[in-house]
Amino acid sequence: MDNPRKYFPKLENMLAKDKKEFLKQIPECRQFDKNDVNKIYEALLLAQEKHAKEKRKSGEPYINHPIGVASIIASIGLDGPSTIAALLHDVPENTGYSIDKIEKRFGTDVATIVDGVTKIGRDVNEPTHEKILAGTKKDIRVAAVKTADRFHNMYTLYALPREKQIEIATESKDFYIPILKIFGIYEVKDELQDLCLYYLDNEAFFEYMKIKNELERKYNSRLNNLGEEMQNALCRYGYAMKYKYRVKNVGGMYLDKLNGTRLENINDLLAIKMIVEDSKICYQTLGIVHRMGTPVFSKVEDYIACPKKDGYRSLNTNIIYKDSEVQVRIRTREMQEVNNLGVFANWSEDKQKTVSEHMIKELGKLSKRK
Repeated sequence: MDNPRKYFPKLENMLAKDKKEFLKQIPECRQFDKNDVNKIYEALLLAQEKHAKEKRKSGEPYINHPIGVASIIASIGLDGPSTIAALLHDVPENTGYSIDKIEKRFGTDVATIVDGVTKIGRDVNEPTHEKILAGTKKDIRVAAVKTADRFHNMYTLYALPREKQIEIATESKDFYIPILKIFGIYEVKDELQDLCLYYLDNEAFFEYMKIKNELERKYNSRLNNLGEEMQNALCRYGYAMKYKYRVKNVGGMYLDKLNGTRLENINDLLAIKMIVEDSKICYQTLGIVHRMGTPVFSKVEDYIACPKKDGYRSLNTNIIYKDSEVQVRIRTREMQEVNNLGVFANWSEDKQKTVSEHMIKELGKLSKRK
């Protein structure tokens, strides 16, 4: 099976491939203060030193893996200790540099996260899952770093034997994708879901990739017209709006089919996001959207007034527009940022306290799945 990177351009843009790219990314992460940046650089140098002689199965320098994991963690809004832990997560296991030494040098938070993601025996096994979930009870960031680790490993899975590809992709589908759903990091979830399909049913992946491309050719103009009509309508009231539309990811379409849903009946097959200045304009936009097409009132949901536990806020509706059902999401820029990054957007100790109880309860359900 060949390298899938050409089929995942979004991933190419999401991941730092090496030290140079990672160092360019760090200044763009507003969550880091001067001390964070200093410690991240120190951890990067340590990881580079300890992994210097190692290569991955793909032939790449091993250091590119922890850098890739750290770039994911930084990009979804997590803090300095999480990013440092991502850089060091394989150091104790691969090099013998102890967790005690990491704690003395980088602090208890970093050591707790690194310890929580360290495997027990083989990579795919139930004791490792239980250790991750137990570590998450101490610090919810454990699950985030381990999921980012798996996401990056899936990106280079092509270099492993076919049996191992199936084993790891199956575990990713059953264990790590549910974690991303709980955290509300849907953009990463969609990419990981597509990667799982690529390895578990390569023929279906390309079949649905073809369907997705055909749907994009068929509906791009229609969705763009809806966005432009909404922009023009809002401009008459003096409001600006940006929009972005998409066709459902291939892994999502495939899963809907497995669950018995016909392609034409998938209610989020076509979707458009509308970004406005404030929540008051969100409600005005909803009224205009409902005049643009026929609303499906059973699909109207107000997550601005009643946000989800992971912090998701949006006005959601579906409309029938030019004979097609379109999922519409209306939110502000701040809401969009949180919705992209999930629970870890604007992460802080205070936020960890407010979300941990709910998240740990949801993650605990994973350990009961057999």
